Formats: sequence, structure tokens, C-alpha cells
Amino acid sequence: MRLADMADWRTAPGRLLRWTPTPAAREAASNAPVDPGPPSDLQADHLGAFKERGRNRAWTGVATDVDGDLDREAMTRALRRLVRAHGGFRTFFDLSGPDPVRHLVPAEAVDFQVEEVPAPSGEWDAALQEHLTARFDEECTPDSWPGFAFGVVERPGGFGLFWGCDHAFTDGASQILLGSELADLYAAELAEPGGPEVVAGALPKPEERGDFRDHVEEERKAATRFSPESPEIREWVRMVSDNGNRLPRFPLPLGLAEGGKAPVRIRTLTYLEGDELAAFDRACKAAGARISGGVFAAVAATERMLAGRDRYFGMTVLSTRDRGPHSRSQGWFCTFAPVEFEVTDAGFGELANRAQDALRQAKELSRAPIHLVVDTLLRSGTCTPADLGSPQLLSYLDLRWFPGAGRPADERGVHFTGTGRTSNASMWINRDADRLYLLAQVPDTEQAHESVDTYHRHLREVFQDAAGQESSTGATLLLDGP
Repeated sequence: MRLADMADWRTAPGRLLRWTPTPAAREAASNAPVDPGPPSDLQADHLGAFKERGRNRAWTGVATDVDGDLDREAMTRALRRLVRAHGGFRTFFDLSGPDPVRHLVPAEAVDFQVEEVPAPSGEWDAALQEHLTARFDEECTPDSWPGFAFGVVERPGGFGLFWGCDHAFTDGASQILLGSELADLYAAELAEPGGPEVVAGALPKPEERGDFRDHVEEERKAATRFSPESPEIREWVRMVSDNGNRLPRFPLPLGLAEGGKAPVRIRTLTYLEGDELAAFDRACKAAGARISGGVFAAVAATERMLAGRDRYFGMTVLSTRDRGPHSRSQGWFCTFAPVEFEVTDAGFGELANRAQDALRQAKELSRAPIHLVVDTLLRSGTCTPADLGSPQLLSYLDLRWFPGAGRPADERGVHFTGTGRTSNASMWINRDADRLYLLAQVPDTEQAHESVDTYHRHLREVFQDAAGQESSTGATLLLDGP
């Protein structure tokens, strides 16, 4: 699975099919009972933004290609099984009142029908992208059911498969899991009754896909153990105070006025491949670090070169799913944590080691409920709402651990997000079997493109230098100032 722009998914032309709930399922959704309990903190923030601004292209999805003629009935059964198994996909929120009210469509009421839709006019690739964007914009919303859209491009000998979902019900890891789960469900439906699945153990066990609503309840119970005086909250406040009372920002100018935003442009870049990646992995291990530490070390070194930052201060995205009950669940299993460490007087090995220690601390700090962190930053006067804004994010993801990794549906797949507006140039750095690469969401301004090109060209040189040295002695170049 590649993290990329949606336009990077190219599938051959064919008949365009759309799956929608049956009339009976829609009727059940219109009468769906209230499901007790509040949304998660991230869901609540997302729902508030949706209510305030309306449609804001906050969807994410996957697309891939599958071999063999499409069996429409088998795919309908596979989709039904998927949605019935994951409570989040049966959820929507009533936003008409002051607080969001969650509703849950009964699992037994979920069913779908398939219809052929008119082929988009114009050049195929561009027309398909317009069709996908229009469908996802229209259907992937949190205030009605379903909050997702699914379809297929059918042709002899194979088909393209695409899915989009409102962010309230999913995250990046969930979407990557979904791509292989849906393909495996379809394969299982094609198999003879009682016959083996195409890949033994490919489908998640019930004990691996606990309901996201249960996770939210557990998370809220855990949050009651924290207060503004908790060590984790105090450390958050200390870090932000020591770094100008603002959350992290991209270190180079982006051509935006203070508080301004611009449309998102997706940028991708390969940093390391093959033997270079293996060498970088060895360099990190020799330093007592993982590749995650090496990534943050390289970013910190780049920011010192370009912006003179002697101390790295960043924000990372961390998963809150565990390896047991929610290891293969669908939902928004994310939080954020600050990462801070000294950059000066260190070769690459020492810097990677410092970064790894900082990531361990970030994991500890991530236990603090993010709503309490934000509230404390505001109430303490550490930040104003404008200071919080949209922070610069850096995520590292190792795609090799996902269950479908290496199999056709995953290898051909693309994971993408909707492109709204941004005030930062956040980075998702990912590793698969033989490549370390970037996906960045960049403001679409001339200065942003120039700054981002400069930044990532230097960052690639840092990665390649570290891979070439394979030792802590090769970091002098990395840490030269601007």
C-alpha cells in the first residue's frame, strides 16, 4: 500500500458501479436508535468543525485493483460483512443540537444493492478522479448514514475497487487495514462453502476487531486519572512554553499571512531504496535506535541546517490501538504528542539515539487526554487559540506490519486523503519492504513549493549521507549550520 495522491491510482477503463444501502437499510437508518456515550475527543473536534464550516473534504480512502472477473453478488456480501462487523461504519451523528448525538444502525439491518452509473465523460483518468471526488464529497459525511462511499470499475479479467470514508469513522491505519480486509472478504465469498480462504488467517478474528465505541469509553475512563497538575500535562506545558508558546511550525516560509491557509497540494518523494534503506536501518541499529529515531534525527539535522534550530521541537501522530482487542479494528485510533531533543554536538548515531529517547517520552506524554492538554494550554495563558492553530505534524509509519503487506491487493493499493486547505506542510514518512518515502500536504503557493523543494532535497541528502556512513562518525555534514 502506498500513501499517495488519489490521482496516483490509475485503473483501466470499465463499467462504473456503485453500492448503496437498500431501501430497507435506509429506512432502518432513519429510525436508528441513539447510541449512548459521547464521541471521542478527535471526533468531537471534527464534528464541531463540520457543523461550523459544512463540507470540508475531510475524507480519506483506499483504492486498489483485483484480478478476475467481478462477482457482483459476492462483493455485495463482502461489503455487508465488513460494515456489519465494524460498529463505526454503522454510526452517524445528529448535529442539530448543541452536542452531537450518536446513532447506530442495527447490524442485521445493513444491506446493499449495486447499480451501474453513467461513465464519466472526457479523458478517463481525469474524469474518474472527478467522479471519485464528487462521490466522496457528497457521501462521506458524519451526519448521515452511510458515512462512506464504495464502488468498482468493472472490466473483463479484473476490476478497480475504491472506498472513501469520513474521518470521523476512520484513520490512516484503519484504511490500510480495510483495503486488505475487504479483498479477503471478497475472496472468502468466492470460495466454495466450507472451503479454505485464499490466505489462511487473513481475515481478522473477532477478538482482534473490538468496537471503536468501546475504545472511546475506555479512553474517557482513563482520562479521568489526569488533571492539569499531572506530570504529563505539566511537561506538555513546559515544552510549549520553552518553544515560543506555539505549537510546531514548518521552519521555512510558506507564502501565507499569519493564520492564513491555502489549498493543499500533495507532494511525494523517495528518500531511500533497496541497499541504501538497508544501510540506513543498520546505522540506526548501530546507534541503539530504530528507523523512527533515525527519521526524526534526519529531520532535526535538516532543520538545523536550514533554519538554525539547535533544539528540535516537533509534533508526532501516534496510534492508540493496542495489539489485542483493537489491533485490526476500524476507527480513529490516533493522538498527538510533542517530540523535543537537543541537536547540537552530535554525530548521526548520537542524534538518532536522542531522537529515540524523545519518541519514548512522546509515547508517555500521549497518554494525557488531548482535550485536557489543549484546555490547560489555553487556561494557563501558555497559548492563545491562534497559537494552537494547525501544528506541523511528522508521522512515521512502517507499512510492513500490516496484515495484507506483500499481497496483491495491498501491493497495488493507494491510500489517500481529501485535499482541503492547510497552513502547514506536514509530513508522513513511510517505510515499506524496500523504500523510505514521503507524502507531504503542502500549501499551494509559489513560496511554499520553493521552500518545500529546498527542505526535502536537503532531507534526502541527510538520509543518503547517514546510509552511506553507517556509523555515528558520518554526521558532520548533517549538522552544519545555515
